[in-house]
Amino acid sequence: MNSEIKQLIQALWTILPAYTANGAPIIATKITEIFGFKKHPIDGGRMFIDGRRMFGDNKTWEGFIAGIIVGVLTSIIQTFFEASVSLYSYSIRGIALGFGAMVGDLLGAFIKRRLGLKPGAPLPLIDQLSFLLVAIAISLKFINITFKQFIYVAVTTIVLHITTNYLAYKLGLKNVPW
Repeated sequence: MNSEIKQLIQALWTILPAYTANGAPIIATKITEIFGFKKHPIDGGRMFIDGRRMFGDNKTWEGFIAGIIVGVLTSIIQTFFEASVSLYSYSIRGIALGFGAMVGDLLGAFIKRRLGLKPGAPLPLIDQLSFLLVAIAISLKFINITFKQFIYVAVTTIVLHITTNYLAYKLGLKNVPW
């Protein structure tokens, strides 16, 4: 196998918990809606100093917690496919990547609110990469990823983000295709 492709696959495998964590809030929101549970916005409806919501109604505790849990579960599942890895170290890695992905998503929402964009409005690159950048930054102690691999993953993430959002829209999981 080409070494470039091998590096990409290795990097994607490493940060897979961040990807799954990033998609978990959409499913958590749908489950919340199906069962009629109340959503709990992380910002509690509070405004920032500019008079705008900090994150908006779409960023909920349910989604944030679901993201971390799914990130950890993904890391635990990964231990079954790798020889001589520690369940403990992979669990910590899953927590770091899941938490980082959720914080990155919140950061993206915060930036969008400051720019006056409504929840769900597109903001290219921030929408696709904020979760990834923060997840990797928080997880650097627990993952091994080169700068070259990061670039591969960033480009792949943009393509995957556009594709999966469109599919989620077509499946009725999202109200907008971005």
